[in-house]
Formats: sequence, structure tokens, C-alpha cells
Amino acid sequence: MLKKILLGIFALFISYLSQSQCNILTDVFKGGEKVTFTVSYNWGPVWVNAGTVTFSVDEELYKGKQRFHLKASGSTFTSYDLLFKVRDYYDSWVEPATLKSIDFKRYIYEGGYTLLNTLNFNYHNNTIISNTKTNDNPQRTDTVKLMPCSFDMLTAIYYTRSLDLANIRPGEQRTVKVFIDDGYYDITIRAIGKEIVENTDGKTYRCIKFAAKMVQGTIFRGDEDVLVWVTDDANKIPIYIEAKIIVGTIKAYMKEIKGVRNPMTSKVE
Repeated sequence: MLKKILLGIFALFISYLSQSQCNILTDVFKGGEKVTFTVSYNWGPVWVNAGTVTFSVDEELYKGKQRFHLKASGSTFTSYDLLFKVRDYYDSWVEPATLKSIDFKRYIYEGGYTLLNTLNFNYHNNTIISNTKTNDNPQRTDTVKLMPCSFDMLTAIYYTRSLDLANIRPGEQRTVKVFIDDGYYDITIRAIGKEIVENTDGKTYRCIKFAAKMVQGTIFRGDEDVLVWVTDDANKIPIYIEAKIIVGTIKAYMKEIKGVRNPMTSKVE
């Protein structure tokens, strides 16, 4: 479940940059930020609230330097566990000024299936060392070439929030590579425009809307767009996400925002 949300958010508002164009805006988020989503799933004609997803940012001393510690967790509600239990956790340590990934860990438990993946980004020899273990396969280690402007899938969300999106025009498309587990994936995104979105708590936001054609052969249906709406302000926080997957449809609604760095000027009074 969390992987779906992470991929959806990442794919829908990243701007593809070349090796010499990895500049970011450093005033988008700060330590102490926390954003929580309620995730709904359609069971036939019925929509049910299935679980929650939380993203948070801390500032910690890691390997002798002050780093951002990015964390994301997703879990189904206890009442939904009997149908399909999910307990997912991601964390990443990154350089605050550049958002370069340093170390990444992903642990998932989904309906009895478990996966543990760790990534180490080595900028001296331009490699990513990936260790992956599942409940039905022994641990394997892969060494992959580190491509320019490459990030783990969690850091990629914060990286894309830190890009200047002002020049992305409706209809404009970009292709981006994201590193997941032990390889890169190509994702095509398209800017749609701006819309007013009323959240489930009754609050209304001015948002920028994006769409993406996801990778066929993954949990997404390759013939459908994944849609996301992010706040049209300096924070660029996802408010609403909608995705068709191979077993139905999921929707993620922003439930709570804490510790944002900038005023929420997108909120309609």
C-alpha cells in the first residue's frame, strides 16, 4: 500500500533534470514536518477506509553529520487486517543542502509477504549497493551504477517537492528514472493544470494537478493515469491522490499536516 502511495506522489510531480541540473529549493520543508493520509480502497461498489500513511522529517546526527531523517509508514486498520494486513516502513538519511540519499531502508509486510531492502549510495565510485531479502528468497546483493540525480523512492518525494514547478505547463511531459529495490524505472508524467480541491475535513485548497503513466507489470495498471493534487504554495504538499491498481482503486486523502515550513497560502478561507 505504501509503495503505491510513494510511487504515485513521486511520479506525479517530479521534473526530469539532467546531470548538471539537480538544483533544488531549500526552503520547502524542515525538521518536524509530519503529514498523515487516510487511504481508502474500493471493495466492489463500496469504498472503505483501509488504513493510514504518515510521512515525517526529523533532523538527526548521522555518521558524524547533521542529516535529514525521512520516514514513512503505512498500515491497515485492525478491522481490515483480516482481509489483507499491511505494515510498511521506509526511512532514509539525506544531506540537508542537496537531498542526496545516503542510506535507505525499506521493510514491508503485506498479506504474509515480507521484504527487506537496504540501499547505500556511494558518491565516490558512483554506485548503489542494494541488499534485498524476501520471505521466499535468500538475501541477494546488487551493485548498480549511480545515475545522475538519482534518489531512493522516499527521498525522491521530498526532492520533487523541492523543485521549482512554476515553469511546468499543462500538457507538458517528462520522463524520470526512479531507483526501486535493485533497478531503475522509467515513468512518464504530465502536468494537467490547477484546480480547487475540497478535502474530506471540509477545508479547501488551491492545487496543482499532475498525471502519470505508470510502469506496466507493476501493481499499477499501465493503461491508466495516476492522479495527484499538491498545494499551490511553497510547501507543495500532496492533498489528494487517486490510482487504479491491478486489484481495484485506491484514494489517499490528507488527514493532518503539522510543522510545515511555510504559510499554507493555498488554503481557501
